[in-house]
Amino acid sequence: MRINIRLSFFLYKSRRGKKGTPVYLRIFLPTGEGQIHTGITVIEKYWNDQKNTIRESCPEHRELNKQLQQLKNKVLAVFNDCTEKDIPVSIDLIKTRIKGDTGEVRTLIEALQVHNDDLKKKLGIETSKATVTKYETLRKKVTQFIHHQYKRKDIFLKELDHRFIVNFETYLKTVDSISHNPVVSYIQLLKKIMNMSVTFGWLQLNPFRSFKCTKKETARGFLSLDEIHALRDKEIVNRRLATVRDIFLFSCYTGLAYADVASLTTDSIIRGVDGKLWINSSRKKTGVRITVPLLHQSQLILDKYVPDEKNRLLPVISNQKLNAYLKEIADICKITKKLTFHLARHTFATTVTLSNGVPIETVSKMLGHTNLKTTQIYAKVVDTKISNDMLMLQEKLSVK
Repeated sequence: MRINIRLSFFLYKSRRGKKGTPVYLRIFLPTGEGQIHTGITVIEKYWNDQKNTIRESCPEHRELNKQLQQLKNKVLAVFNDCTEKDIPVSIDLIKTRIKGDTGEVRTLIEALQVHNDDLKKKLGIETSKATVTKYETLRKKVTQFIHHQYKRKDIFLKELDHRFIVNFETYLKTVDSISHNPVVSYIQLLKKIMNMSVTFGWLQLNPFRSFKCTKKETARGFLSLDEIHALRDKEIVNRRLATVRDIFLFSCYTGLAYADVASLTTDSIIRGVDGKLWINSSRKKTGVRITVPLLHQSQLILDKYVPDEKNRLLPVISNQKLNAYLKEIADICKITKKLTFHLARHTFATTVTLSNGVPIETVSKMLGHTNLKTTQIYAKVVDTKISNDMLMLQEKLSVK
């Protein structure tokens, strides 16, 4: 430890009482000095001024000296912890941490770590791997920001204010070059950490409560019916690419996200209320139940493959590799749009369902959305449906 703190016990003689004189711990820091009451009172004849300890002649000297040493160790632990994290240490800070401290989390990175550790315990039960990854990425970015902005490793929760979140937003957009909507997502996650800290009593109020962050509406890409047919009808010799094409089209006809397609098993296929085959599963991302009738096109794709030893219906590879292969497939099929697996989900919502008159409430349920507003984003871009509806209206008006 660097020599920039000194500790010394002394008798506070001006506060002498009937039961004796209180023992205090004096703390010397470069920024100032202060003292802490040890909670111990002794008769002055038992005090050793040279060693700053209680003499052996005192019947309770062992226990009392042990308590004094424990207090000293606590102060040093607080000091070392702050020094290691590059957090400015003060007398008030030491007093706050020592007085009744039971190890409560008081720094931002500690709060993030507690939250993320709790998430990891629920992994596979209530939490998905993607959610854990998002919060771990947030912790790393907050750590990098604190070092960049304050030249420290951590910051106390009580130091956080509106300016901190403004600077964090600016940092993400400038230094990290992250676009607006992902930045808003990070800030929303950080707000949740603050709400957790308030709930646990580490903060009185969320310092970011007045910070407004709204995502900008973005156009959701999707394939047209002609592009779906181009994918479907193209003869692809390469078996690897042909399999990826089939899995992508399966998502176009079912609306399932990558994680949900990857986890689809024979148990996920049931007989629906109409006696036909349905997909009955839960979204990996939210746990929301999804039921989707199997269209003839999606059934043909399933019939091509034999379930593996884990009864998985389709031979899904990693999302990263799958998206890389989709780029090759786009070139082969002369599709200029950027093919990603999630584009298939958008295509199901727009071209396959909404454009063909499926009610938005039905589409929302099949997609596993918990809020109809999420589905309405897709409805705004279905120009073909609007055109067809207006054409039908025109025909009716013409007849009248």
